[in-house]
Amino acid sequence: MATQVDRYGPLLLLPPDMTRAVEALCTTLDNGVTVISERLPGRRSVALSLTVGNGSRDQAPDENGFAHLLEHMLFKGSTERDGDALNAAMESLGGTINAFTDRESTVFHGTVLAEDAADAFTLLTELLTKPRFDHADLRLEKRVVAQEAAMAAEDVEDWAQERALAEIWGTHPLAWPVLGNAQCIRSASRKRLQAYHQRILAESPLIITAVGEVEHGALCTWAEAAFRGPRGRARTAVPAPGFHGGQKRLRRAQAQQAHLIWMAPACSVAAEDYLAYVVANAILGGGTASYLFRELREKRGLAYQVFSHLDPLRDCGEWTLYAATPGAQHVQAAAAMAEVLATLLEHGPTAADMIWAKRSLRIQLLLGQEDAEIRMSRLTRQWLYLGRLVPAEESLRTLAAVDADAVLRVLRKAWTERFELMCLPTRR
Repeated sequence: MATQVDRYGPLLLLPPDMTRAVEALCTTLDNGVTVISERLPGRRSVALSLTVGNGSRDQAPDENGFAHLLEHMLFKGSTERDGDALNAAMESLGGTINAFTDRESTVFHGTVLAEDAADAFTLLTELLTKPRFDHADLRLEKRVVAQEAAMAAEDVEDWAQERALAEIWGTHPLAWPVLGNAQCIRSASRKRLQAYHQRILAESPLIITAVGEVEHGALCTWAEAAFRGPRGRARTAVPAPGFHGGQKRLRRAQAQQAHLIWMAPACSVAAEDYLAYVVANAILGGGTASYLFRELREKRGLAYQVFSHLDPLRDCGEWTLYAATPGAQHVQAAAAMAEVLATLLEHGPTAADMIWAKRSLRIQLLLGQEDAEIRMSRLTRQWLYLGRLVPAEESLRTLAAVDADAVLRVLRKAWTERFELMCLPTRR
């Protein structure tokens, strides 16, 4: 059945003074599918996902939006039942079956009672592998996706974020909106979408993950029966993009305030200094104790919303600073952001900064282990990006070893070059 079986247990999910331990199992089947499970004693539910390692960055230029459109079409009916029957089946399982597409993956997921795990797996695999691609459904979903894109464009923060990504990554697919290009979506035919679907199933990694009251052997048996064709066929790799700095000022009629978005290149998920970036992000703008929040909101009252966000990807990443401020205060807000950044780049974090940031991140990691869906997502991402499962205690040790010098080093590495976008209300 399997070409590879890896055991990462006991996987201690809590500190050594607490005795609960969980064994995480990972099997790569002969059909190329990776199956991951964690059995949690005492649970009556299972969090289950099918993750395809294909997202918006893996599209060709004339396919921009196909990944998102395909996700919609997979819920419109299969070769075995129509959309109404699929919806009824999903509701009978509690109505939690859903999906999302991002830049590097497409995920089908749900949380169900353990007694319904086999039915949920069957439904998810049917969605993924047996779409019917009805012509009328495709015409309808093109309009729905267009509506979704229009709604996103009305959100000034989202719109400005997309514009900033287009500036820093240029013509690279990472710059393209996940929702897609309207012209490409309008031109998508049933034949082309079917070919795209067949290609990603053959070429993209597929990870099946279950956390809760689950039997690993049964999950492997289901996966082996559901995916019989060859998988993992080599695909053309999309190289990492180059980062473009600079400045841009825009005006938007819908804007009621100024939106400041600063971006810098960041690390990949697999980078050795990944957790140093995570700590640095927390200190810079990751919470209410961060420099940006304290300075712009608490001390100066310049911004109601201000934060820093780190988005690591498989071979690169971006680091974003965001602030929304009244239009008349955009100059002061930008100056305050620059001061905060300059202070950290010159002096680095204090000992107190390191203590609260690392403690907060440690607590977040451990509290996340109480949520089966978060654990499921973490296991999937670890395998997708690292090719292995990382015990929580290993992450905690790595986090504990991050020092102020490492944080200062990644701050300077990232923020020596940046792109600044300012989106202002239209003049009246």
